Amino acid sequence: MDRPLTREQLRSAQRLVIKVGSNLVATPEGVVNRDLLASIVSEIAELAAQGRQVLLVTSGAVRLGLAKMGLVGGPKPDLSTRQAAAAVGQVELMACYNELFSAHQCIVGQLLLTGDDLSNRSRYLHLRNTLLPMFSHHEVIPVINENDSVSVEGVQIGENDRLAALIAGKVQCDLLVILSDVEGLYTGDPRVDPEAELLPEVREITPTIEAMAGGSTSGVGRGGMRSKLTAARLATRMGAHTVIALGRLPQVISQVLQGEPVGTIFWAKPQARVGARKQWLGFAAAPRGTLTVDEGAANALTRRGSSLLPVGIRAVEGIFREGDVVSVVVSDGREIARGLVNYPADELRLIAGTKTGQIEEILGYHPYDEAIHRDNMLLY
Repeated sequence: MDRPLTREQLRSAQRLVIKVGSNLVATPEGVVNRDLLASIVSEIAELAAQGRQVLLVTSGAVRLGLAKMGLVGGPKPDLSTRQAAAAVGQVELMACYNELFSAHQCIVGQLLLTGDDLSNRSRYLHLRNTLLPMFSHHEVIPVINENDSVSVEGVQIGENDRLAALIAGKVQCDLLVILSDVEGLYTGDPRVDPEAELLPEVREITPTIEAMAGGSTSGVGRGGMRSKLTAARLATRMGAHTVIALGRLPQVISQVLQGEPVGTIFWAKPQARVGARKQWLGFAAAPRGTLTVDEGAANALTRRGSSLLPVGIRAVEGIFREGDVVSVVVSDGREIARGLVNYPADELRLIAGTKTGQIEEILGYHPYDEAIHRDNMLLY
């Protein structure tokens, strides 16, 4: 019987990802929160001095850049303006981190990533090869941000909460700490619901838990509790416990690692940790299409771990080739799996809903029985 998980076990975390949100990095006016960042940097430096390995994922470049360009307080910026602001703000952001870490004799390295860097299998593998030597052998603290200056619709990572979760899984971190401007996950919106209570822990992210999340509280940042919940789901599936906590709380990281009841902790199930290939397949790669399956196929996939056969497919959306990643959904649009498809979209449309024995009659050849083989699929 597994021993119950308790916060005391966080004391042994050796490899961590710390994510700092836009509302902590900068004021609404676009001024760097130097005192707050200095406190967070000091904690990270102390962890490094203890021999722990820490990666920092940071937001804030867009907000800082908008301020430098005199655009704070104006209309919501369009994509090209955000890209320009990111390029301007990233310079100030990294200069600040470099100065603050240098005061503790810590070396930092900058990584700017796009969705393509994660979706491309080869680049995704090289990412690990870059990160591991930095903190494992050279005692460099990686400072990571999405490369908003070149990210465009369709290749955006989406928000740095998700990026932090993907990084945590990629380097097999023990713990992801998401520092935010809220204390954690509440049963309701505490701004409007006086009865809302902070949840100290979540052992499984159910639809009820998901319903408790709202949207972004910032006009510039793309995150919010919903994105943090998504990040927690990804990170815990990949074996990393996740804590969402108030970043303005003094010594917040130290309190988390001391087992104090800070924020909301989402427990991972280490035995359910997925391998590196399926991490990329299920969480990093961008789906090229969508397959809607019937109830029978959904049950076969989720309950019996079966492959997906053409007979269970009810609709095919998107343009994709054999070997591309596609999303598998049920009739209400809920995603239940992702996998590498064995047929291109035009052929799969022809054989969707048909039995295996009919494939050659329809296509003129029969390379696979399965639309997606179970070995090339990750279930959610």
